Amino acid sequence: MMNLRKILAIGTLVAFSQLSTAETQLPKAAIFDLGSLDTIAALGLESHVVGVPKQVLPDYLKQFNDDRYTDVGGLKTPDLEAIKTLTPDLIVITGRQAGQKSALEAIGTVKLVEAFGDNYWESFNANVTSIATLFNAKNAADTALAKLSTDIESTKTAINGNPTILVVTHNNGSFGLRDEPIATQLLGLEASKVPSHVTPQKRGTRTFTSLSVSDIAQMKPTTLFIVDRSAAIGNTKESLNLEKLKSELAAQGGQSIQIAYLSPKLWYLSGNGLQSLRMQVKEIADAL
Repeated sequence: MMNLRKILAIGTLVAFSQLSTAETQLPKAAIFDLGSLDTIAALGLESHVVGVPKQVLPDYLKQFNDDRYTDVGGLKTPDLEAIKTLTPDLIVITGRQAGQKSALEAIGTVKLVEAFGDNYWESFNANVTSIATLFNAKNAADTALAKLSTDIESTKTAINGNPTILVVTHNNGSFGLRDEPIATQLLGLEASKVPSHVTPQKRGTRTFTSLSVSDIAQMKPTTLFIVDRSAAIGNTKESLNLEKLKSELAAQGGQSIQIAYLSPKLWYLSGNGLQSLRMQVKEIADAL
């Protein structure tokens, strides 16, 4: 039986096929999903972008700060009036904008992009292909995906030893376990075991696993990777104090743990694009 997600992906391509039947019909797009935006840029399709959320753009997408692109608001606060003036054919969103999906659908065709963790590469591949297909760029995307897959495999085989890793999200002094398929699925790295006394907590529909500094020290990963949410969203006063963390880990017996501070906006606000995935793989490999 065909996987339900594959069926949905096929349905998405069919639903949007009328947007990409000829060069003259390529959609003009407002893009909230930064991964889709970096895929579009990687495929040389920037001219079809009319609006982006400028206040959250990571450095590697700084070309979209240009006046030719309209600022369409924040990731959780789309500027509906600004978007209306653009009359976009296509609006690409993620779960962060899901609350505004109906309002956005009244303006243009909405594509919701999601990544699933059970088979990350398959999900990533489907997302990139579906975006590229809308702009008649599937062949270019296939070539880029094949090259990226080869490069990831080369990076994986070049990793020395058998390091264990722990990826956490930091927010205002607190840490939460982060399931990172780029590290575990694509690069085949082993995740440190969570202590038995640590249990997940439900918050609405989401599940979180909080970790104390003591928990992290007990897990003793070779490398601790940190995604700093506070820094990513501009709360600099609440961003991670790296020296304090090193001192606290040492006091708990974790002085041998290597700490890798990942690019905040790349990891928290972006990802799942042709450019961002390559950068993320490199950041992990370089830290090992």
